[in-house]
Amino acid sequence: MKGLIPFYNSFYGSLFYRHFRRPPDFNSKERKFRVQFSTETPKNLWLHVHRNNGNYPCLASVYDHGIKGNLKRRCSEVMIFDRAFFDFDVTHPMAHELKKQLQRLRSQSLIYEKQKQQELQQQLRDLIINDRIAEPAINEAKHFSRIFKESFGQPPVLFFSGSKGCHAYLFFEPSNYTNLNRTLSWFAEQIKRVYKYKTLDLSVVHDAMVRLSRVPYSKHQYSLLSVVPFSVDDNYDEIMEKALNPQVESFQVPDHLTNFHTHLQGIDETLTDNGRINLLKRKYIPKAHVKVDMGSRLDHREFFKALLGDPAGIYPDKEYIMYRCPFPEHEDRNPSFRVHKNGYQCYGCQRKGNYFQFLKDYNGWNDEEVKHYIKIKKNRPPTP
Repeated sequence: MKGLIPFYNSFYGSLFYRHFRRPPDFNSKERKFRVQFSTETPKNLWLHVHRNNGNYPCLASVYDHGIKGNLKRRCSEVMIFDRAFFDFDVTHPMAHELKKQLQRLRSQSLIYEKQKQQELQQQLRDLIINDRIAEPAINEAKHFSRIFKESFGQPPVLFFSGSKGCHAYLFFEPSNYTNLNRTLSWFAEQIKRVYKYKTLDLSVVHDAMVRLSRVPYSKHQYSLLSVVPFSVDDNYDEIMEKALNPQVESFQVPDHLTNFHTHLQGIDETLTDNGRINLLKRKYIPKAHVKVDMGSRLDHREFFKALLGDPAGIYPDKEYIMYRCPFPEHEDRNPSFRVHKNGYQCYGCQRKGNYFQFLKDYNGWNDEEVKHYIKIKKNRPPTP
């Protein structure tokens, strides 16, 4: 598609470090199918989209990881936070069933019962275009765009997702945050509550730092409709026409740059202060009658079982257990707090370390308070 590389240059930057992912419907491990690649330039991203467009989802990291080595570490201090990503999506039983049928066929191969796949894709397109199933999400995104512009001077960039919903990108000056997941979650929850949005997906902002989104102008693998931008003045039919016959539109970040970062920083500071107050109010008291060896050979799995109880996920063939993240500022709906023998890591809020670091962060203790606690535990006589 003509003009895509300049568009990606404007939208993502001339140099960046992002993941590109193309998740298939089959088990990629069994078929030795590479799912994820690192991308650094608009041309590199365009090549991945070009090779996979229409066959697999074309997803890219919302945030620039800053340096190549940080693509694995995901250190928040290195990442460049210059936008927020919101998703509006409709729940539709018939569309869901069509997708399940397509997934079943595509799990065999992209050409397995090809005619049947094409029939299902057409049925899904008819639901989207003729039955207008994405309209509630688009209307709520337009409303959000209007109120956001009134508050912050410029509208977000809206994209039709190619299926049942749409995306909104909110651009601002690059900034740092104590916990971006927590800050965006709080903001989105308030917006959803105040304006009674039914299609705003809160799960997207709960793990904002690791979120991937559909690459603009890529095709949805089930509907074959393109991810295209739209404005609040575009009606539904006009948006669908763009998705059927996409033409790359010009884009410049300054046209959408806002002072939203100052608002997020204010939320961030308030939530951090409140979190510190709450931690001081509820110093953690370990469970009674639980004997845990606090020595150098401590098994962190036993340590966390003593503190947090039974894990949310146990995997006999693995060497780790999973909890919902215990830190109060991270609302963890799906267990993302992994504990292995020598430490822990949360894949949502990115906290990691050993038992010493956990006691510091969770209780708000300094090093001396942790050492005092460990000394008491070591010298406490065994419970009969």
